[in-house]
Amino acid sequence: MIGSAVRDLLQTAFRMAPWPTEAGLRRVGSPGRSSPVLLTSNYDLTVRRVERALRGVDAWLLVAPAHGINVWCAAAGGHLTTHQVVTALKTSGIDALVDHRELVVPQLAATGIEGLQVHRRSHWRVRFGPVRAEDLPAYLAAGGEKTDAMRRVDFSLRDRLEMAAAWACPTAIVLGALAAGLRPAWSLPLVGLCAALAVAVFTGLDRLPHGPGGRWAIAGVAALLCLACVALSGGGTPALVAAAAAPFGLVALLTFDYSGSTPLEGSVLFDGQDWRITLDAERCAGVYRCWEVCPEACFEKVAGESTIALAHDERCVRCGACVVQCPKDALHFEDATGRRIEPDTIRRFKLNLAGRRSVDVSAR
Repeated sequence: MIGSAVRDLLQTAFRMAPWPTEAGLRRVGSPGRSSPVLLTSNYDLTVRRVERALRGVDAWLLVAPAHGINVWCAAAGGHLTTHQVVTALKTSGIDALVDHRELVVPQLAATGIEGLQVHRRSHWRVRFGPVRAEDLPAYLAAGGEKTDAMRRVDFSLRDRLEMAAAWACPTAIVLGALAAGLRPAWSLPLVGLCAALAVAVFTGLDRLPHGPGGRWAIAGVAALLCLACVALSGGGTPALVAAAAAPFGLVALLTFDYSGSTPLEGSVLFDGQDWRITLDAERCAGVYRCWEVCPEACFEKVAGESTIALAHDERCVRCGACVVQCPKDALHFEDATGRRIEPDTIRRFKLNLAGRRSVDVSAR
């Protein structure tokens, strides 16, 4: 238990680094031939959270190789794709252990895993489960039906604190070490400032006015508090200058790609940040895959008709999951000039960490 808690802390604090665990088939509880088969990436923290969430449930857990990267990033970056899923299914021996051919895949993997292609290549039907692992027992108990809350990504207090830790810990270590070598007395205050500003940014920035005003408001308040502390402790001019400047530098760093570190909107590094999702109603056949996989609930089913409506396009974070999954190619992106980005482009080109698209050689 202690070992698991320590791993949780380390992997939360340094979640931006890969944390691979062994890929392959795992038993959760005492699964049988009718037990559900679920898939996740081999990101150690995710695998352990899924296993904890499934306590009391008998299931097969297929851990696919994804370079130790979390599901959403691995799928978007071409590390968790149709190829990895089909390979995992064929090499795990799961065919001989169950009587059904239904695979529950994380919803956030829909940017990289083409359900239709998995079925064509392996004869396994893909169902996209809930966004959060803790909803898996309720999802399975309901026969694979998702509530609206299960489909939509949120940014809970736990998520915010985890992201704050992921930014604060490496930043604090680097700055604290530099200060220890140059100005040892500044080291601990800088570490504390990193932690406090990270928490302030990730718990409150989106609640402040948009644009640079919100971030500089946080930095300004922090600078005043730092100046007061330094003045009361009798610090000299260098310490006062550092106290005034450090909060602004740290806030600039923490908010460099704030939107890309949250599920609230797309990354500013994304080369398609000005794209908009477009629905071709004439092609829509009411398959509802877009409704099933959109993490922002942009789509609504049209009552009495076998079709979908793009009801909340302002929520779109341009992840491309709906475009990838639509079997009728009824969805596509358009850039600021109105140029159409074809669905096959989104399926074949994956995003790297710099927000640029590169060819996914495993596609199709």
